[in-house]
Amino acid sequence: MKRPALWLIVLAGLALVVLLLWLAEAYRSSHVKEQFFLSVSFEHSNHTKTPCAQCHHNFTDQTGGGTCYNCHKYSPDVMGDMEKTFHDFCFGCHVTKRLEGEDSGPMRECSGCH
Repeated sequence: MKRPALWLIVLAGLALVVLLLWLAEAYRSSHVKEQFFLSVSFEHSNHTKTPCAQCHHNFTDQTGGGTCYNCHKYSPDVMGDMEKTFHDFCFGCHVTKRLEGEDSGPMRECSGCH
């Protein structure tokens, strides 16, 4: 076999591998997948002034029980951006409390919540 033909076969093989990897990633990212999440320290006793349904909508709309992650990691609306969504949700409430002059809890140290 001539060398130019061998290089063409090698390049075609590499192109095929790249195409298959790209297709596999596209398939994987388009389907629901479980993600690893850091454990969150959440003290309900520190949130007694907050109405339960503000966070636990599942009690009022009958959508299930358990932790937020149990349902939301499968929700197409938030699964791709779940960490950001929950950071915005929790952090937003802490910012509001601080602006109202109330005790706002941890806001800058990751270890305060995680």
